[in-house]
Amino acid sequence: MRTIRPGRLGLILLLLPLRLLAADPVPSFNGATPLEWSQRLARSEMARRGTSLNYLGSPRARWDYTTGLFSYALLQLAARTGDTATTAYAARLVESFVQPDGSIATYRPDEFNLDMITSGRALQLRAEQTGDPRLKTALATLRRQLAAQPRTADGGFWHKQRYPHQMWLDGLYMASPFLAHAAKTTPEPAAFDDVAKQLLLADRHTFDPATGLFYHAWDEARAQAWADPKTGHSPSFWGRSVGWYAMALVDCLDELPPTQPDVEAVNEILRRAAAGLARHQDPASGLWWQVLDQGGKPGNYLETSASSMFVYALAKGINRGYLPREPYLPVVLKAYAGLVRECVRADGADRFSLTHVCEVAGLGFTSASGRARDGTYAYYVSEPVVDNDLKGVAPFILAGLEVQTLLTAPAAPEVVRGWSDLDRVLARIKAPVFPARDFAITAYGARPGADATAAIRAAIAACHAAGGGRVVVPAGDWLTGAVELLGGVNLHVSAGATLRFVTDPAAYPVVFTRWEGVECMNYSSLIHAYGQTDVAVTGTGTLDGQADWSTWWAWNNHHDQAPVRQRAARNRLVDFGERGVPVAERRFGAGGCLRPNFLQFYRCENVLVEGVTILRSPMWEIHPVLSRNITVRGVKIDTAGPNNDGCDPESSRDVLIEDCVFSTGDDCIAIKSGRGNDGRRIHTPSENLVIRRCTMLNGHGGVVLGSEISGDVRNVFVEDCTMDSPDLDRALRFKSNAQRGGILENVFMRRVKIGRVGEAVVTVDFLYEEGAVGPYRPVVRNVQLDHVTSAASPRVLYLNGFPGAVIDQLRFTDCAFGGVRETEVVNGAGTITFERVTITPAQAAASLHSMPPAAPPKP
Repeated sequence: MRTIRPGRLGLILLLLPLRLLAADPVPSFNGATPLEWSQRLARSEMARRGTSLNYLGSPRARWDYTTGLFSYALLQLAARTGDTATTAYAARLVESFVQPDGSIATYRPDEFNLDMITSGRALQLRAEQTGDPRLKTALATLRRQLAAQPRTADGGFWHKQRYPHQMWLDGLYMASPFLAHAAKTTPEPAAFDDVAKQLLLADRHTFDPATGLFYHAWDEARAQAWADPKTGHSPSFWGRSVGWYAMALVDCLDELPPTQPDVEAVNEILRRAAAGLARHQDPASGLWWQVLDQGGKPGNYLETSASSMFVYALAKGINRGYLPREPYLPVVLKAYAGLVRECVRADGADRFSLTHVCEVAGLGFTSASGRARDGTYAYYVSEPVVDNDLKGVAPFILAGLEVQTLLTAPAAPEVVRGWSDLDRVLARIKAPVFPARDFAITAYGARPGADATAAIRAAIAACHAAGGGRVVVPAGDWLTGAVELLGGVNLHVSAGATLRFVTDPAAYPVVFTRWEGVECMNYSSLIHAYGQTDVAVTGTGTLDGQADWSTWWAWNNHHDQAPVRQRAARNRLVDFGERGVPVAERRFGAGGCLRPNFLQFYRCENVLVEGVTILRSPMWEIHPVLSRNITVRGVKIDTAGPNNDGCDPESSRDVLIEDCVFSTGDDCIAIKSGRGNDGRRIHTPSENLVIRRCTMLNGHGGVVLGSEISGDVRNVFVEDCTMDSPDLDRALRFKSNAQRGGILENVFMRRVKIGRVGEAVVTVDFLYEEGAVGPYRPVVRNVQLDHVTSAASPRVLYLNGFPGAVIDQLRFTDCAFGGVRETEVVNGAGTITFERVTITPAQAAASLHSMPPAAPPKP
């Protein structure tokens, strides 16, 4: 494994782009990946603490922010790893305080203490996972506290009742992410505005332009001894307080809808905070000081909890696209390397400790040693420094999850909020250009009617070795087995050429691949490329997979009386993914009955599929996986077999699909990002996809997101398409469940003309296959349809959610839907907005009090 050491940072940055193949190890830090360090520290702390944090587990057990934050971090870790033991520990910790009637033991709502809200974040996750009514009652209690929380004159929450007129940066993390998540799931649009207000007020009252940092607190009354008589803010920049604020900013940006008026202003605060943190990072260690702007002043020290919080906030900001990848990627990697090197101590073979954590710091009253908490430098460096304080442990665990994502994601995401961002997305997508060199397969021995596999392979090798060009399949009928594309090669199927693929499974070697969202070793796709740059399949000829019900399709024949042969292998593969069985041991191929795709581009960059007609695929047609910069243009797909999706971009970025025709046995276009724990392990979304001027005929859905969607999908633009067939079920479809989860967001459709669909114009199905049984609640949000028309559909909406899942922010503008025959289905949805929308039933019924139309005048 590769270990990051001082002086090797530049080398590591060179190792991080797309070339990190799935089989390669994630770069390690002192012998372990960030995810492994999070697991190590979590297991160590759970073993150290046992049940002492649970209610009645020890005399000091309390409902407070430290245990709540630890529980939340463990739940996030368990969601990534699928570790049920970690989930169970975290659940017991936070749920032990919730009594049978939903009251919270040791919690005093009359104290109006924002610190007590933090545990509600873990409770929100558990309530969504279990649906337990006790937890919902407890959450309502916390929400009521915030509704009555005392406020400053301009609307900022007091930190506590006993701290009147004071806003602390700590409180922004304690309450704002909880309130934002509650607003999203309730939904409460006004609460989103309140969340943004709290963040903006903290910035207004505590930001110091000279340093780029934030003061710990602000006293509106200027009554506290620590408050500046003119500004009201405290005198120093305490690291952990800025850490709380930075974490609050990124976590709230995850929850705020793109249409919230202040969301960009909140993002701007994060950008300023990030610039200030980069400026004050210690150049030697990569960490941050207890008092941020005082460097190596006597008494100051490099503090672990603040450093962990900053790593988390910066890495998450990059991962979500709130911050640019440069210049903050080097800051994050240097800081995380410093944390592992300087702040983690091995206490045995399987036990680790987190060192150099400030135990506590506050303002007003006195410390445990009797010292005035006056906010001065001398005060902050006087508080005890301890090991394994949960205020450091939990952010360290969360930081590891975000750094792991940062190291495995191909690039930073775009922040997309609407159609105004389309041109910026399109500018990223450029089709590859190939040298003007042709390599005809006939020059390498190909003959019509004979097996041309070896000749095609030789032509591709020669083209690649020469620096790229076209491998030309001339007019005629050609037969081949698996085709492996290499970098720089454009496989050009000429007009009048048909390249037929044999149906003997032995012609397709077992390779590393992804099958229905789970990594495995299985048959190569008919045309396959792995880890290549600049690859294409072009021309106006035909690719014929020759699949039918006597060959590939028979493996998944649900119409036959015999058992479905694919089912046992599929179940076994899903089980492998859920249990985290090493990919090398997930071996299928002969006897496995997992059908190959037609074209699969795995971890490729600069991909073009243009002009060809694709017929009779064994399974999915065009399948880019973990790839980027993909153009699919002018392709015609006609195949009616089972699971014959037309184009399935999976965990891929910057994809353009235009001027294509789809008539398929399954979804026309299905966007995916991995299934279940395997998808969460890889955790790479599909993002920045543009679909335009396409025709969708037969299929289960025109444009579909899911169902293998555990790694999320975002930023999908669909425009100027036509969808019409008696055998097309839906126009826009979202499908997931509680086993797969996933966030599906920022989907924009305009000027789409729909003739007939069999179920609905828009379908959200969260009860797909496994349904509501599972801990991973899916999210669909920020979906906009503009100038979309349909001539005939049973209904406009079929939205089928379940408690805890999110279907929210659906907006229809200037749309007309005719021929509607059934009642709309809307279960578990939040905000749905119609502006200038006409819905015309197939047979309009007159009101009992309506008068018949007047007879036309006689001529």
